[in-house]
Amino acid sequence: MRFAVREAGISDAAAIVALVRRFNVEEGNPPGVLTVEELSRIAFGEQPRFGALVAESRGDVVGYAVFFRSYDTEHAAKGLYLQDLYIVPEARGQGIGRALMTAVARACLADEGCYLFWNARQGNRDGRAFYRAIGAREEPVVTLSLQPDALRRLAERG
Repeated sequence: MRFAVREAGISDAAAIVALVRRFNVEEGNPPGVLTVEELSRIAFGEQPRFGALVAESRGDVVGYAVFFRSYDTEHAAKGLYLQDLYIVPEARGQGIGRALMTAVARACLADEGCYLFWNARQGNRDGRAFYRAIGAREEPVVTLSLQPDALRRLAERG
């Protein structure tokens, strides 16, 4: 399969939203609430919150990566956090994941970063094997989150 990786633009918003929904469902979650309008505003507006890359084959977006700047205070180092990496199942095994990760790594270095960090679900054996194959190591870190209700409670009551 021939493909190209490029920086995403506002014209890719609908395709990215469709892939985000596929990704969510594939992981056993609801499709999510992201809309084309929200993605267009937050990713391609005046102050983008994150960067996005797409992989395109025969005019179709078959994969994407979403990432944003990060900072490690322990090492006083800039880097990127990879939020999403997704390739449609029918396009996997063609080098698209590696190409997207290569492009994210290059974006990190271009931004004077020295690390790339992300999470993978425990049950994502294929993804974790792919990440190890490109040189990633699994860190002994537990991911925690404050979801909307808990976030509001903490902000309001301390």
